[in-house]
Amino acid sequence: MPVQSVKSADSHETPMATKSAATNRQDGRSLATQAGKPRGGFRTTNHSFVDGNLVATRTQNVEQGLIKVLVCDDNPTVRELVCTRLQQLAGRRIVVLETWRTKEIQDALRKRRIDLLFVGSQMPGKPGTEWLAKVSKRQLAPIIMLTGSGTEEVATHALRKEALGYLPKGNLSLDKLSNAISVALDKWTRLQQAKADKEKLERLVTCDPLTGLPNRQTILAKLRELVNLANRYKEDFSLILMDIDHFRKVNDRYGYFTGDEVLEKIAALIRSNIRNTDIVGRYGGEEFIIVLPNTNFSSSWVAAERLRTTIEKAEFKDSARDVFSVTVSQGLVGWERNDDADSLISRAVEALRMAKEKSRNRVQILLGPSLRDKV
Repeated sequence: MPVQSVKSADSHETPMATKSAATNRQDGRSLATQAGKPRGGFRTTNHSFVDGNLVATRTQNVEQGLIKVLVCDDNPTVRELVCTRLQQLAGRRIVVLETWRTKEIQDALRKRRIDLLFVGSQMPGKPGTEWLAKVSKRQLAPIIMLTGSGTEEVATHALRKEALGYLPKGNLSLDKLSNAISVALDKWTRLQQAKADKEKLERLVTCDPLTGLPNRQTILAKLRELVNLANRYKEDFSLILMDIDHFRKVNDRYGYFTGDEVLEKIAALIRSNIRNTDIVGRYGGEEFIIVLPNTNFSSSWVAAERLRTTIEKAEFKDSARDVFSVTVSQGLVGWERNDDADSLISRAVEALRMAKEKSRNRVQILLGPSLRDKV
């Protein structure tokens, strides 16, 4: 019996061989025992169980010619037939897994261990079309529907649910199976590339290319949303306008490349020293906006002071690897009744101006009438 050794990214070796159904069942049991971890309804139909630490990413696997296929159907005879046909395909290196258990299907998809999914029209707990809709929406893996018949109506229904192909269970010829796999994987690759291109375009539109933070337009849009919520539900929040002190001198003395590195590092320091619910963006030049939702004024001042001291203590290096330091000034304001984004920003600008006039490297609070009694 010929055995082919397939090496994954972490240099584990996975023997692969085409075997009979009886031998496959024996291998499935032995592999679960070898792993020390029973797999329940999961069964491998060759001597290779795909685990999260045993393979590279889905894209790498497909590019290397190794395809991990999961066959899901409530009928064991159908699963056996599909698995057998998959192993008979020439010119493809396929690792075949089968299961009927909902949890195992979910775990395999969640861990991104599957390159292709065959789903029956009937599954335990819910129809296969419901599985199809759920998986397609989250774009977890390409799906080929296994239908009870090959009618045009059934095909249309499967494709409307965003299946990338369909096959009637009663007519699983090797040619049709191979063609369906090729078409599904090709469609999937193009869909994923389109998704990546769209995300890249969205990042270009919404993010500052240097720091990776939301850009001015995006942070102001988020601020307007927060102001609307605050005016409706009367929930406190604060805003910090931060400016790097004497940044022009940094550029003049160390060069613009080092100046960019300073901006990148300060952006990273801000991100790592605020909460997940806080919002930070690059307002322009050397200025940053930090929005602190559901935060009273006293807590906001503590957060601003922590940012100031963290940046003051940070080490920056020029092109000669000489160490220097920078400081920041901050204007801190809080939401007041009937504020809009423009009025809030205007007060923050004024607070920042006052901080610069008072020797810089400080947090300057500017209270309105409704906040003077809250601090």
